[in-house]
Amino acid sequence: MSDSPLSPAALRARIQHLLYQLPPVQRADERLHQVEQDVLQGLKHRLEGLESPGSLGGPADSFQQLLEVSMEQSQEQARAMLVSQILAGTTADEARLLAALSDGSGFPMLTLYTGGRLSPGVVHYRHSNIGRAAGIQCTDFIAFYLSRLFARGLVVAAGFSEARRTDYELLEGDSDYRKAEDALKAHSPKLKVRRETLHMSPLGSKVWALLGEDAASEE
Repeated sequence: MSDSPLSPAALRARIQHLLYQLPPVQRADERLHQVEQDVLQGLKHRLEGLESPGSLGGPADSFQQLLEVSMEQSQEQARAMLVSQILAGTTADEARLLAALSDGSGFPMLTLYTGGRLSPGVVHYRHSNIGRAAGIQCTDFIAFYLSRLFARGLVVAAGFSEARRTDYELLEGDSDYRKAEDALKAHSPKLKVRRETLHMSPLGSKVWALLGEDAASEE
């Protein structure tokens, strides 16, 4: 039997051919059985080739396709698409960082920046001990992970915490931080450091809750 769906005409022709090959006594039962099997097989192939309204089988081909999908989407489908996109853009190490922040914990962070007397200035580098605390694998890429989390609005920087003074001093002696500071000062002599506290943002908390709901629904 062909794997492609049968047209109505082809389906009738096949059934007639099969019937003419059978003894008269067997034709009634075999006809019913064959009709059932061929129709179900054809329907199966057709359904496999269709996407349910409001969903995509893969990446969108165009912005117009996304708009068309949005016209059919339920809230549940929209949330599922959002979760899929968030997960696709998140590494396992970043997931561990978010998990470490999810209970409201704060971590000491050093921010190297220029300018900023009347504004936050331009941030060039961030360093924190959250990578080691969260048990990430690529601790030497903590600055890269932090830049991505900040860019997505999932984390925020709060002010200096006196209770973490010793932690800041330990961070300032970290070899990765010292190397980055020296390299940046070679190009930006007016580079300054700001002691801050890393927290999950309100948006980050909302995203974390959404991912938690998705995980619970799969159990």
